[in-house]
Amino acid sequence: MQLKNVRRWSKPGFSGFYFAIVGVFISFCIRYTLHPFLEGALPMTFFILNTIIIALIYGYIPSLLTIVLSIPLAFFFFIPPFDSFDLPTAQDAFVFASYILIALLAVGVIEWLQRERYKAVLISKVSDSRYRLLAQASYSLKHSHDAGSAPKAPISSVN
Repeated sequence: MQLKNVRRWSKPGFSGFYFAIVGVFISFCIRYTLHPFLEGALPMTFFILNTIIIALIYGYIPSLLTIVLSIPLAFFFFIPPFDSFDLPTAQDAFVFASYILIALLAVGVIEWLQRERYKAVLISKVSDSRYRLLAQASYSLKHSHDAGSAPKAPISSVN
């Protein structure tokens, strides 16, 4: 069965973008609070968690917004040298690039799984609807067949 509206499993509107921005802010606050303990370690972990949650609930477009907002924040505040856009070391750049790749892969897999889940739900609803129509048609045919084959009363002739 060919389904063309599977891409619309998430709710349309701006609520996903709103929660994506709020989620980035909350992730930033948590990471900034833990910055004295973590320093340069795990610069994007909380941002990726937010991205995955947004992808699960609101789809891939708001989650891509979280990635776009998180990259400069994490780069500026949590990659040494802190509070600057100076070039990081090769190791920091590799870790940063791997975080971005992991986030993009997670978003892609989540989107694919959500579309397949939505497709299964739609197919189930169509199947249920067709079953009900078939049962109704079967009942209707049986009822009309029973009414048509009922014994007929003899016709009496009146003279």
